[in-house]
Amino acid sequence: MPHITLEITPEMERRMNEWSLQMKEPPEALALGLLDEYFDDCDDADRLEALIESGKMKTYPWEEVHKELEELDAVAG
Repeated sequence: MPHITLEITPEMERRMNEWSLQMKEPPEALALGLLDEYFDDCDDADRLEALIESGKMKTYPWEEVHKELEELDAVAG
């Protein structure tokens, strides 16, 4: 299996070690899992972009979504 060596800052090492303890995984496994998750997110974004560009997925303007959320908040509040 190929190897990659990364140089990380002391702050990144601290964070990696904290998450490693919390997730009960070695730092290397945590890093690989995070890379895998990142690539999956990128693939999902590419698929969504293709659906939007092809017209198969509708999008809504931010103002319309914000207005609807405000109306829901007023009803709930």
